Amino acid sequence: MRHSASYSDMWDSEKHLRYFFWGKKNKQVSLRPGALSPEEVKRIVNEIGKNKKVNVQRVQYDGTLDDPIAVKIVDIRNDYFTGNVVNVERSIRQDLDEKTVYVKGGGGTIDFYFDDGDIAGIEEDLDEQIIAQKNVDEILEILEALDLNEEILISYYDHGKGGMINGVGRLLEKDISNRTFKVELGLVNDIELDEPITVSLNLQKDTVLDLEVVI
Repeated sequence: MRHSASYSDMWDSEKHLRYFFWGKKNKQVSLRPGALSPEEVKRIVNEIGKNKKVNVQRVQYDGTLDDPIAVKIVDIRNDYFTGNVVNVERSIRQDLDEKTVYVKGGGGTIDFYFDDGDIAGIEEDLDEQIIAQKNVDEILEILEALDLNEEILISYYDHGKGGMINGVGRLLEKDISNRTFKVELGLVNDIELDEPITVSLNLQKDTVLDLEVVI
C-alpha cells in the first residue's frame, strides 16, 4: 500500500531545496588593499609549481605589508597551496638534535587560501636561480691548490634545506678528475657545532658558490 508524504516530510524537503538553491552560495572574497586577486595568486602558484622556494608577502587590513615569508611549495590544491617554511638555521639545529622540539613559529607548514585576499605578492626566490654561481673550472683550480686538512671557507647551496650554507672547516678529500671533494665543517651559518659534520660535494651536481683557504 502506497503512503502519501506527510506535511512534515514535504516541509523538510522544501527546506533542503531552499538550502541547495539559496543556502549554498559562493564565498564572497574581500581583497585587502594592494592584494592580488585569488585568480592571479592561483595562476602564479601553478606557474611556479611544486617543490620551488618562493617569497610570499601578505598585507594587513590597513594595507600594511608584512615581511616576506620564504616557503617551499609542497602542495597545490584547487582552493589553496601549502608552503613549508624555509629556515636554514633552524633546519641545521634540528639536524644536530633530533630530540629538540622547535616552536612552530620557526618552521612548519602554512596553508595559503586563495580566497583569503591577503597575498600582495609571490615570487620565486632568486637563490633558486643561483645567479651568483662561480665558474666550475675556477672552483676546481682553487680545489687543486688546496692541501688536505687545510682550513677552508666554503659557501654552497643546499637544495634540501632551500638556502645558502656558509661553513668553516677543513678539506678531507679531493678528486679533481671526478670533480668531487669532501669537507669537515665545525661552523655552519654562524652556528658552532658540538660535533663536526662531513659534507661530500660533487661539482657536476652541487652548486658551490665559493671556496677559499682560511688566512
